[in-house]
Amino acid sequence: MNKLFRTFFIFLILLSTRGAIAQPNELKYTKLAQPSDFSQKSSNDIEQLMALYDHNTDLVTQDSDNLHALMSRAPAAQQELIDLLHFIDQSSNTKTILPATKSYQRAAQKVQTKFNGDASQLTDIARASVVAYDVKSLLSSYQQLSQYTEIVQLKNRFAHPKVSGYRDLNVLVKLPVSQMVVEVQFHLNDIADIKSGPEHHVYEQIQQIESQAKATSRRLNDIEQATIAKLRQDSHKQYHKAWLSYKRQSLYRSQRQVA
Repeated sequence: MNKLFRTFFIFLILLSTRGAIAQPNELKYTKLAQPSDFSQKSSNDIEQLMALYDHNTDLVTQDSDNLHALMSRAPAAQQELIDLLHFIDQSSNTKTILPATKSYQRAAQKVQTKFNGDASQLTDIARASVVAYDVKSLLSSYQQLSQYTEIVQLKNRFAHPKVSGYRDLNVLVKLPVSQMVVEVQFHLNDIADIKSGPEHHVYEQIQQIESQAKATSRRLNDIEQATIAKLRQDSHKQYHKAWLSYKRQSLYRSQRQVA
């Protein structure tokens, strides 16, 4: 029923576009009702975020294994994604970061080295990141994306963080017009800042230590291993501190609502 409801609204959206034939970048969006699978009864935003369960299929693919055809459709898909996320930004405390579309050379290399020549498995030709300044805004942004697109894969790394302590939502969605699968990552601002700043510096330091050992064809000595362990521990502490801040912020907001 939910799928039929969403399809009906997408049909109405398509009818409202400029001109008789809608182009991907001309799609107009309107506010839809709350999706039924998104709990509004949880006591706070953190609980709602943690409750988003991973949605994984064995293999997510595009509708074609022709790399040339997929790359020719990528600009329209990227523009469709941009238009949608900019619309969502207007009603959420979020900002969209748009990396360049993958070059043909990089895409072809990834297809050969990672997917054994199967271009249909290339699901990040078009992609974007959404950065939120609080958990409520991140949830709202994800919620709206799930209304306008088909979620085909969700990795909730807030509930299951990486070893480093890094957390985000990694989502693959199928766009309604281009029908391409694209990647959207949802970040909390302070955690994203750590990843692009201190965490990146840690990565460079570890790479340098490991490269020096590799250049002399030797294993890491005790001091080097201890240094790497300390760097990773410090990075994890920064992520944990940022995450605790968001948890406190969410708890404070929920307590004020109850009061």
